[in-house]
Amino acid sequence: MTYHGISEPPVYARRPIRAVALALLLVHSAAGCTTIIARSPIPEDQIAGAAPYGIKSELGPIREWGDALDIEARDAIIQSRADLLRQAHAENVRTGKPIVQTVLALSGGGPDGAFGAGLLNGWTARGDRPEFTSVTGISTGAIIAVFAFLGPDYDDELTSVYTTYTTDQLLTKTFFAALTGGSAITGTRGYRRLIEQYIDDTVVAEIAKNYLRGRTLLIGTTNLDASRPVVWNIGEIAASGHPDARTLIQDVVEASSAIPAAFPPVLIPVETTDGRHYDEMHVDGGATQQVMFFTPDFPMLALDRAVGATFDRTLYVVINNKLKKPYTPVRPRVIAIAGQAASSLLGGSGVGDIYKIFAVAERDNIDLNVMSIPKDFDEEASEPFDPIYMKALYDLGYEIGLAGDRWSPNPPDFAPWP
Repeated sequence: MTYHGISEPPVYARRPIRAVALALLLVHSAAGCTTIIARSPIPEDQIAGAAPYGIKSELGPIREWGDALDIEARDAIIQSRADLLRQAHAENVRTGKPIVQTVLALSGGGPDGAFGAGLLNGWTARGDRPEFTSVTGISTGAIIAVFAFLGPDYDDELTSVYTTYTTDQLLTKTFFAALTGGSAITGTRGYRRLIEQYIDDTVVAEIAKNYLRGRTLLIGTTNLDASRPVVWNIGEIAASGHPDARTLIQDVVEASSAIPAAFPPVLIPVETTDGRHYDEMHVDGGATQQVMFFTPDFPMLALDRAVGATFDRTLYVVINNKLKKPYTPVRPRVIAIAGQAASSLLGGSGVGDIYKIFAVAERDNIDLNVMSIPKDFDEEASEPFDPIYMKALYDLGYEIGLAGDRWSPNPPDFAPWP
């Protein structure tokens, strides 16, 4: 279709917000379950002491704000992490040998997460993929993060998730419900079933076991009431032994990729210190940050001193997006304009997150390596979750992971002084 000589480009596959949320506004409405939900939001002054599902771990906090930490929270994290690391690396502490840590940070990107999945599997085939001591994930990166944390034994699951499922298997249109007071234009029962299928009791037990070895799995969501990022310590939740630990982990993974307005938010039940019950509304972690490491006010050197050892850290950042957006003439219509503007906003936010990570890496003497989808990848999808498109992106990631020579030590467009 053209308008005053401007061809309208395919609405799918440009960026996650357009590929999933706004693209679905253009399809005809269909019958589906309502997304209207009732809730009992927690008062702001009760958030700090609230326990999701009543889960409290004696090892350390199960979640913290992702944008800032108060001194008490920072000290609690340092103490709990230091205790685990001293136990896991007792020989290094005793002999003074540096503790080697390899961190993987995975961004959002919707179906473009197929790139990160392929990259990891190609890295496995190359033969030098490390065991990541810490893995962080946001949005689609949250799903990848679970399997990346568990290691190459779960490469087949990564392949399956990102190359075989279609839109109709994951989403149900609820456009009419959204117009009449609902919370989203799609229902995600299919997506929830996928999460429950892959994150079962065995996976939770494996996460807990590896957490007690000193490894960390962190997933980011956005607390929509507070408009703040939240970082969930998935290993801490798994190791709590609470009967609802698996459900909470599934909730967090679902919430991390719940694009606002496109997917329904996830209400996480919480219990206050005096036994009252409320809920928190969590959505896509990408609403507040596209990729995360640790908050800037958490200096790694403070953790080093608490452990009593030196560390040799390497950080790999995988951006499941193109950092260079293609030139795309925009049709003068509300949805097209809003979609392109949102895409630009999120893209700029993602680049800013990488620069923030770069600053932290420079401060804490961390070897940084950045990867994103090559700008010359020009395939387009025919639906929000198009297995043909995702397979092409997966294959590209696999080839790059197998080659192992495309990592950059700098953020995009950063020119180091010679």
